[in-house]
Amino acid sequence: MSLRAASLIIVAAVIFQRSFLETFTVLVGYSMFSTLDQWLEKRARRKVFEEEISEWKADPDDSVYESRGNLSRVKLVDQHRIVVVRVAELLERMLILRH
Repeated sequence: MSLRAASLIIVAAVIFQRSFLETFTVLVGYSMFSTLDQWLEKRARRKVFEEEISEWKADPDDSVYESRGNLSRVKLVDQHRIVVVRVAELLERMLILRH
């Protein structure tokens, strides 16, 4: 939970003359749902990366290509595949750290 949100909740509780227990309950609830929201967002981002990197199968018609559904791409050589996976991991970390 951000300090800004906690401050606003506390200020609103003082203005509306709410008890400590009510304020604490709102703060804990907001914190729990904020954490859950961040976790779900991180999970969705990881799923996008995993889907893009995995599930490619060798094309039966041409061994140079890989296919997945209606998409096809040139098969990566081992060295290039390592670079692509590392770049994807760096992008994933950057996106996770940003939020």
